[in-house]
Amino acid sequence: MPRHNNVYHYDDKTFSSIKALAAYTGINEKTLTARLRRGMSMEAACQKQLFNCTYYMDGGIVKTLPQVCIDHGKDAGLVRNRLKRNYSLNKALNSPKKIAKQGKPIVVNGILYNSIAEAARKLGLSHKEGTIRSRLRAGWSNNDAFNFEAKVENTSSNSMERV
Repeated sequence: MPRHNNVYHYDDKTFSSIKALAAYTGINEKTLTARLRRGMSMEAACQKQLFNCTYYMDGGIVKTLPQVCIDHGKDAGLVRNRLKRNYSLNKALNSPKKIAKQGKPIVVNGILYNSIAEAARKLGLSHKEGTIRSRLRAGWSNNDAFNFEAKVENTSSNSMERV
């Protein structure tokens, strides 16, 4: 809509200032001023849009990436990373998620675990995982590294007690 002598026309209403127009549309006054200064039309400048958002066609309907991911049941972060690595949208949505095998299999007391962390969790020793890893690096056997017996206190008669 044309504006003349600081009179702004939008939505079949007339506004005497950008401040009043901004209050009506719910857009920040500086944002509205910058949009108009860049040459945007009054209708485009007064609409609340995410101008930095990329839209995708999905079945003839324009959707944002999170909407497309929800429709296809995929994680938006995973699809976004694939798009950054030059996957096509179709390939990014339809490729299965690769699960990297992490950890080194370990046998403790005759039971095979996928990793040291899993063995520590299953044996209730997750708070001792660092100690177990240190013991294994030092060359301890698997069973000895996971063996935590209660310490026996020194009860010999040689210890002197202070009174």
